[in-house]
Amino acid sequence: MNRIRKTLWMAAVCLAVVFSVGSVFAGRLEASSASPEWVKNLPAAKQASQLFVVAGVGKTTAWVSLHEKDANGTWQQVMTTPGFIGKKGLGKTQEGDAKTPVGTFHFTKAFGIAPDPGSVMPYTQVDKNMYWSGDVRPGMKYNEMVDIRKYPRLDKAASEHIIDYTVHYVYCLNISYNEAGIAGKGSAIFLHCIGPNKPYTGGCVAIPQDKMRLVLQTVRPECVVVIDSLQNLSPATAADWGI
Repeated sequence: MNRIRKTLWMAAVCLAVVFSVGSVFAGRLEASSASPEWVKNLPAAKQASQLFVVAGVGKTTAWVSLHEKDANGTWQQVMTTPGFIGKKGLGKTQEGDAKTPVGTFHFTKAFGIAPDPGSVMPYTQVDKNMYWSGDVRPGMKYNEMVDIRKYPRLDKAASEHIIDYTVHYVYCLNISYNEAGIAGKGSAIFLHCIGPNKPYTGGCVAIPQDKMRLVLQTVRPECVVVIDSLQNLSPATAADWGI
């Protein structure tokens, strides 16, 4: 295995252990630096003021970064971290395929089990009544957060009881995959905290809890989310990294 790729893999595995129960560095700000040229050259960068980039570097691992333009219009990288993607990699097309979607998205909702960490976007602290609907029946708000008291017939087995994910969903941002709620296309695709033991997700993107706090404290509704393999986003960089 190429040394850089091996380093990324080992870093991600270590993060799964270290950050699965929280971090003493939670909320710490990072020093910004100039964004890489390949990020500046992304098509999405032409009109955006913030970019959240998920660049797959292995089947279930990714290099995740947050960028924003400064007062001079120069792209600055304000956060970077190894992270995890779906167990089956990239290219989601349907519910349950364990893949992370590829494309350009945005964040639609900030929420979590923990109190508001100072989120820029409106934040919902969930309680025992909150589910993310995976119920494809008409009127059941497929791929939306619902209150079970208002939808008592919700198929709970097909949905996610958010507070049950005590580590993963401490902090979350919903990614706008299948925003139209097309039944069976896929639901509950989030940016969330890394959970214990597993170096992959069910299709979401996972990063350490302290990084998740920082993202919530930074991203605005207009932030553009770009997800793809590093090979597709920057073939030259992927070649340099031996990927």
